[in-house]
Amino acid sequence: MKFDKTKTSRSILALGILLGASTACHATIIGFGNLGGNNTNIAAGFVSNASADGNGFVVSNGTTPDIALLWDNNWDIHTSNRFDPLEAQTIGGGAWDNESNIARIGQLDGGIHTIKFTPNAGFAVVLNSFDFAHTNETAGTTSWNLSLTDSSLNTVWTQTVGFTNGQTFTITPNFHGQLGQSYTLNFNRTASSYGSDGRHGIDNLSFNQSLVPEPSSAGLLGIAGLVLLKRRRK
Repeated sequence: MKFDKTKTSRSILALGILLGASTACHATIIGFGNLGGNNTNIAAGFVSNASADGNGFVVSNGTTPDIALLWDNNWDIHTSNRFDPLEAQTIGGGAWDNESNIARIGQLDGGIHTIKFTPNAGFAVVLNSFDFAHTNETAGTTSWNLSLTDSSLNTVWTQTVGFTNGQTFTITPNFHGQLGQSYTLNFNRTASSYGSDGRHGIDNLSFNQSLVPEPSSAGLLGIAGLVLLKRRRK
């Protein structure tokens, strides 16, 4: 039987790509629903090591059991129709995102806020996106510097956001971290035309975990393919 070396090589490459793509890549989305009364502080470890849906978040796109979160103590849950545009920016479609069609979001009470993502060894943090808004409750302008810093305080991603009156933006870092490296998402208000504490919020925070393909899958398939090619050449 005639052996087509080119076709075999392509098949091996395609299988390797498929196996690499099929390695764990999970997503958790935080919608802040069902989390208690208005202005309740967000727990420091909220949505850490999520292995199943819970109050205020969903793992229908996959779990993130190897990522721990740490929220600073100035984050709280806020329920107000002033944040309706933020709630409507990305529709979650369940009680995890809002309650009784009333906007429920994560509120920034001050001008400096952080969320730290810490992966287990062998896993990496992936920050996909989140919605960020300023209410129209008080006319005015604010400016923010958003950034991701690693454990050595190196900035790995940054974006400036400016608000005029009520506006909502979807922020998309699409950042993939290094294995075992923690990252902190920083919110720093750099300017404000009025006392804007409590006038900003986030919703639909989406993050993933990922890991390197195991040697027993894509790597071993490639080795087996090379052996096969060598034998066919003899």
